[in-house]
Amino acid sequence: MDRSFDGRTRWSTALRHGVPAALLVLISARPEFRTPWSSSSLAILPLAKLSYRETEAMIRDIASRELPEAMLAQLIAKTDGVPLFVEELTKSIAENRSHGDFGTTFEIPATLQATLLTRLDRLAPIRQIIQTAALLGRLFDADLLTKVTQRDADTVERALRDLTEVGLIYPRRDRDRESYEFKHALIQDAAIGTLLRNQRAELHRRIGAALAELRAEAVDRNPELLAHHLQEGGDFAGALDHWQRAGNAALARAATQEAVSHFGGAIACSRRLDQVSGGAERMSRLHLSMANALMQAEGYRSDRLGNTLEDARLAAADTPLVELQCDVALSLAAYFYATGRNRDYLTLVEEQLASCSDRLQPAYLAGLWATKGIAHSNRGELPLAAEALRKALDLIDQVDPAHRISFAGADQRVSAQEYFTETLTLMGFFDAAVETKKQVIRSFDQSDRPFELAWHHLTQCELCALLGQHEELLEHATKIVAICERHGYMARRSSGIRWRGYARSHLGELDGGIEDVRESMLLWRGQGVVFHTTEKACALCDLLMRAGRIEEASRILDDVDALAFGTDEASHQAECIRLRGQIAAGRNDLTGAVHLFEKAIATSKRQGARLFELRASTQLTLALAWQGRVRDGGTRLRTLIDSFETKLPIVDLVNAREALERCSNYSG
Repeated sequence: MDRSFDGRTRWSTALRHGVPAALLVLISARPEFRTPWSSSSLAILPLAKLSYRETEAMIRDIASRELPEAMLAQLIAKTDGVPLFVEELTKSIAENRSHGDFGTTFEIPATLQATLLTRLDRLAPIRQIIQTAALLGRLFDADLLTKVTQRDADTVERALRDLTEVGLIYPRRDRDRESYEFKHALIQDAAIGTLLRNQRAELHRRIGAALAELRAEAVDRNPELLAHHLQEGGDFAGALDHWQRAGNAALARAATQEAVSHFGGAIACSRRLDQVSGGAERMSRLHLSMANALMQAEGYRSDRLGNTLEDARLAAADTPLVELQCDVALSLAAYFYATGRNRDYLTLVEEQLASCSDRLQPAYLAGLWATKGIAHSNRGELPLAAEALRKALDLIDQVDPAHRISFAGADQRVSAQEYFTETLTLMGFFDAAVETKKQVIRSFDQSDRPFELAWHHLTQCELCALLGQHEELLEHATKIVAICERHGYMARRSSGIRWRGYARSHLGELDGGIEDVRESMLLWRGQGVVFHTTEKACALCDLLMRAGRIEEASRILDDVDALAFGTDEASHQAECIRLRGQIAAGRNDLTGAVHLFEKAIATSKRQGARLFELRASTQLTLALAWQGRVRDGGTRLRTLIDSFETKLPIVDLVNAREALERCSNYSG
């Protein structure tokens, strides 16, 4: 699964963990904001309100005439040192006094909103013009304003000049047209607030018509320009179409937060249309589009994503469209994996297979079997995972490549083969896994799909790591990182950085490799998801143990245990136990280490994870040798090594044989 994070995610990661370059980042926020970052390089500079003297100086500078001392004191007290309030309230008082001296009896508005409304009340002759301008937006064009107000150009020009003179708007430089901007959003909001509901709807309808006539090209590029006005004007069908187009366009340019907003507008319009024109199907597809945007914008574990997918499921259930229901089930997979609810997902997908497998096209049926296999893998049920993924691949072979569906951001064959080969590797079928990986590599089409190209290099990385080809591994990992940085594939970038770190650690750069693998885990962990997190944590802990950083590894395992608590994520449970055993051995608790290694072996056998059994058995043999029980461990490990039917130089088998050799030296 991949998620393309926006810039805020990258800044958040950089600020949380520090940045290596000399960089100044200036962020403004309201007082209630609490920073989630802790870094010695961060400094918080609270901006205090204006002091009494600063407020007085600002008032005297804005007022065109000297104010009575009593009025000056009231202004200072009322504005409370808020610069915008100081400016607007002083201008309001000055405008009133320009029509006559009210002395100290003039009533000063208590709030900024009241101040702005008071100023707008004195602009009654041109009220419609400023109201229409406010609906056009914070930044608006004079020709659109003239069209919508149905006034002559001279009248509108004079009104804009008056509004500029009183400081409510100011002109913007634009080579193509005459544009203006409200000085502050609060002024725009106050102007809109003076409109009655029916007046507002009528103006929105006029604005929509004007945009369609005068800004056709801009609306085509940015459909949201028109969608809002159509919605507010009551044309929900037209607004829905434009919101949907805007959402799709935003996703295409990776503007995920915008896409979420646009699809939200489409869903709101669809609800207003109710069941007209296939409402349940339309609503389900809209929720699926929203879910796709939310996965990228908020991650797979977002509560909002869960609610959206549930809405999509309920809407799809009200239709006879089995493929739509299947689309929902496939989209739900990522959310259930991320929250560690694999058993719940298996219940859902098995119900789907039982109820409509005879009515589904092979591509959709394959998708259900593939997601079922991944859920079994997440639970540590490897034989069941392999069976389901093999069925998925057999079905995909019946599908024309042009009619395959996408899963995990790639062609369904690419993702299903990837998970299948990894399952074979964990089960210890090394020859079959290697041959399948080589088939994937040989059959890969590098045409114009950068995300699938990243998958291709990922498969190469796994093959190189399995065979100990570390220089080639570094080359492929570096290519993954480059592709992902160019296209914004944050999750896949995490995998590339992990393999880069693994390669570096075996090429003499242990510390650099550790930092790479740590960054990989933090990038993935930032999504708050359960699946694959234990795998990445174990990869980091393995390197930390090699570096003798025992306590650091222990803290990471504690954090992962807390994340997975209450879930059924168990894909790397045996590895976590094995690493606990290594930590115990590092603390000279050999009895505890032996117990944990035995527990890891039992867990591996139960899950069918012979690779993990081999690793734990290798560590057990060494621990027993340190206790003087060389023969006990050596005999078991030799039997296990001999049970693997391969002549390939599998790294873990090489390590196991080296451990046997060391143990024989102990006995000598």
